[in-house]
Amino acid sequence: MRPTFTIGLEDSLELAARKLRENGSGILPVTQDGFLSGALTEDSLANALAKGMELTDSVESISQAALTAGPSCTGAEALRLFDSRHAPALIVVDDAGRVLGVLSPSDLYPKRIAPPRPPLVGGMATPFGVYLTTGSLRAGVGHLALMTTGMTMAAMLLLGGILAALLGEWMARRGVPTNVNLAIQSVLPFFVFLVGMRSLPLSGIHAAEHKVVHAIERGEELVASTVRRMPRVHPRCGTNLAVGAALLTSISSAEFTSIITLRVLLAAVVTLIFWRPLGNLMQYYVTTKRPTEKQLAMGIRSGKELLDKFAASGAGSAGFLQRIVNSGMLHVIAGSVVVVGLTALVFWAFHLPFDILG
Repeated sequence: MRPTFTIGLEDSLELAARKLRENGSGILPVTQDGFLSGALTEDSLANALAKGMELTDSVESISQAALTAGPSCTGAEALRLFDSRHAPALIVVDDAGRVLGVLSPSDLYPKRIAPPRPPLVGGMATPFGVYLTTGSLRAGVGHLALMTTGMTMAAMLLLGGILAALLGEWMARRGVPTNVNLAIQSVLPFFVFLVGMRSLPLSGIHAAEHKVVHAIERGEELVASTVRRMPRVHPRCGTNLAVGAALLTSISSAEFTSIITLRVLLAAVVTLIFWRPLGNLMQYYVTTKRPTEKQLAMGIRSGKELLDKFAASGAGSAGFLQRIVNSGMLHVIAGSVVVVGLTALVFWAFHLPFDILG
C-alpha cells in the first residue's frame, strides 16, 4: 500500500487532474465528509474531456464506484480483484470507510534490495573471459588475459598484411594493373581483420560484456534470463571510437582536393555525424555476435564480482592515471607489441623480407 491524495465531491476537474498526475497510481479517491464516496481515474477524466466538460465543473459529475480492499486483504485476494475487475488500483479503506491508501499491481511484486551500483562501468572482451572496471576497481580476468586481446588483434592484422603482400606479388607476376593491385592490398588486411573478429569466440564474449554492462547500468539483476535480453551494442564501445578515427583519417588524407583545410573540415563534419551510427553497425555485424550460454556466464561472473567489490569497498572516483591503467588499453598495446616483435624475430631468423609485414 502507498499513500494517496484524495479529492472532495465539490472540487473542480482542474484540481482533480492535477492531483491525479501527482498521485502516480492512475486512481484518485473521492471523499465526502472524510469518507470514501467514489473514485476518479484517467479514463473518467478522458471521458469528461471528450464530452466537453469545463475545468470548473465538479468532480461529482464523473465520480464512479471505487474498487476497495480492507487493510487485512491478502496479496492473493488483491490479485483476484485486479484480474476480475481490471482496475488500475485498489483503494484501501478502514472499517468506517476512511481512505488509508491505494494498492497497485506493482506493489505486489517482491521488492528486491538492489546492491549499490557504480556510476560508470567499462569493460573489455578477452579470449579468456570478460574484464570489467569502474576505473578504480577491477573484476573478471587478469592482466595476461587483457594482453591476449591485443595479441589476437595484432595477429589478425599481421595475417592480413602478409596475405595482402603475397597476393600482391602473385597479381604483379600475372600482370594485374598496379592501381588494382594496390587497392586490393590496402583493403585485404582490414577485410581479414573483420572476418577474423566475427569468426572468433572473442566477438561473442564482447557481446556478453556489453549485455552485462547494460544490465548493471539499468539496475537489473545479473541473472541469465535478464542479461540475455540486453542489447549487445553499447554507445561507449571502443568500436565506435575506432570507426570515428578511421573516418577522420581516411577522409582528411584523401586527395580529392588540394585544400588541406577543406579536407580536414569535411572529415570532421562527416565523423561527427556518422561515427556513432556506423560504429553501432560495426558492433552489431562485426565485433559482436550472439553470445553462447558459457560466454554469457563469463560476463555475469565478472559483473557479480565487480558489484561485490563495489558494495564492500564503496570505492570512489579514480585518478586519470589509474583509469588509464585499469581501462586495459595499455595491456592491449603491450600484447600487440609482443606479437609484432615475435613475428619480426621469426622473419629475421628465416631471412624473410620485413616489408611483408607492411
